[in-house]
Amino acid sequence: MLLTVDIGNSSISFGIFSDLDRCRILRTFKTESDMRKTSDEYAVLLKNLFELNGIERADIKDVAVASVVPKLTKTISEAIKKLVDCSGYVVVGPGVKTGFPIRIDDPSELGADLVANAAAVINIRKSSSGKRGAVIVDMGTATTIFAINNAGEYIGGCIMPGVQISFDALHTQTAQLPGVTLELPKKAIGRNSVESVRSGVVLGNALMIDGFIESFAREMKCDVTNSVYATGGVAELIIPACSHKIIYEPHLTLKGLFYIYRNNSAENYADNNG
Repeated sequence: MLLTVDIGNSSISFGIFSDLDRCRILRTFKTESDMRKTSDEYAVLLKNLFELNGIERADIKDVAVASVVPKLTKTISEAIKKLVDCSGYVVVGPGVKTGFPIRIDDPSELGADLVANAAAVINIRKSSSGKRGAVIVDMGTATTIFAINNAGEYIGGCIMPGVQISFDALHTQTAQLPGVTLELPKKAIGRNSVESVRSGVVLGNALMIDGFIESFAREMKCDVTNSVYATGGVAELIIPACSHKIIYEPHLTLKGLFYIYRNNSAENYADNNG
């Protein structure tokens, strides 16, 4: 079995794949990102999650990790190695074979989660059609929108505050605007403060995503119809408000880690970056 781990600012997602022959997730589970926890505490938590999901630790032989929280990378790696006797361990970073060219000024700046997302989409597009041009939207703590051109190259994108950060900022940085729950507004024209904030943040993000999809397609000079993918905690809520067709992939990052692991020799990465 392959264990894939996506360490984000707000949460840590885990995926279990039965083998390396095909990208099929058997189980997924998630926990909160907490830099106060020790590797022992995470080991206990992981042990319980494995048992709760019917996963035999002895069956896990391979591990792939993407992290945007460097402090947690080591903590989680130590926790995993206390539980699993793995033969291969890959942490996405410099030197790892992604399976695609990264055409930005400094590839080392690119977040591991964004690398994994791109790996997933490129492989999905390969299996579904000859077209490779795509737009990837990830709506987590931050919202990122990045582009892959028709040559299958990762060429850059944009980063902005996430939906929840926007809600929180309006509430905490203003004297009179209320805290607002995350819901899809019925109308664009809000009749009170709550409706207006909800329209501005939720519909505002949907309009922004639509605009970037169109701008990216123009700049790349390619048609991205049927090749816009979205993932992340709030993507499922925002997508219905978008005018473009967007394919929701809740486990995109975990799937990308599957493909990245398969691109790399387990033996060469055993105990690397752990």
